Amino acid sequence: MRLTDIASLAAERIIARLCRRAVGWLLVIIFALAAVYQATTAVSVAIELEFGIIEAHLMIAAFYALAAVSTVIVLWMTSRRPRLTYDRMSVAHVQPELQLAMIVEAMLLGYSLSRWK
Repeated sequence: MRLTDIASLAAERIIARLCRRAVGWLLVIIFALAAVYQATTAVSVAIELEFGIIEAHLMIAAFYALAAVSTVIVLWMTSRRPRLTYDRMSVAHVQPELQLAMIVEAMLLGYSLSRWK
């Protein structure tokens, strides 16, 4: 078995697993939407008896509008956070003892790999 065969088999397994997970999440989304629809219908019928048809639909629309606005606000607030960036200069400021330890570790690893057959 060649290296390309091994790589293609590994890629196929990863892609197949991702496809299964995508189908699973799609089913979760479909069932959640169905549950929201059924709950909205039940609430609509219950509120219609109390307030009337138009007011019931307006209340449900206001609830969904409030949920949408709050979601947009949360997304906007979290997107304004400063992102973590990789700073190349932080590598240069590593303590000298740590730099020496990393060099020794790399040398020992190289030595042990050169001896292993």
